Amino acid sequence: MKKPYKTIDIHGFMPEQAKRMLEFELKRAPMGAEKILIIHGCNRGTVLRDLVRGGLNSPRISEVMPCFANDGESMIYLRN
Repeated sequence: MKKPYKTIDIHGFMPEQAKRMLEFELKRAPMGAEKILIIHGCNRGTVLRDLVRGGLNSPRISEVMPCFANDGESMIYLRN
């Protein structure tokens, strides 16, 4: 499996802050980048997980999938 373009850890962020940061990173991801790994955590609720898995609106997002080895992570697959 190809290594993600970037890993972003949003632990401890407020949802609005996390959303702004993720939208910024999606805009600046270079063409050719295939995926971004997001570490959102899972032990303190599901707000950040739900934001990553369904609350982002970007034309760069092709698909968002949970990482089955760790419920505290999600992979964003990018459209080029």
